[in-house]
Amino acid sequence: MICPPEYVDGKFELYRIKNDPQKDFPEEKLEDENMEIWYREISVFDRMRYELGQGGKDVTVKLRIPMYKGIDSKCICVIDGAQHRVYNATHVKDRFGFTETELTLIRPERELEILCQKKN
Repeated sequence: MICPPEYVDGKFELYRIKNDPQKDFPEEKLEDENMEIWYREISVFDRMRYELGQGGKDVTVKLRIPMYKGIDSKCICVIDGAQHRVYNATHVKDRFGFTETELTLIRPERELEILCQKKN
């Protein structure tokens, strides 16, 4: 029997990095995408941690979510109040053929302020 993937490890709020048009100097802030996405945590292998660490990137977590093509490296995932920047989003199929999006999250260079709440 083939069962669909379960996403029970937690959920995150999704934000998109935008430039604040109210400022004279471009300033990055977060725009709420009004999405909570459930995820399944997957292993981060030492080799990946090492390779990204050499480039100054600190991998915080790897996740799998139901396929969502609207997430990219201009997104921030907030998990338990902490910001994690999307370093990479890859669309994959699991061993049973279910489509998922695999996210590699890194520690952002700095925490960004929320620009505004998006309306439904």
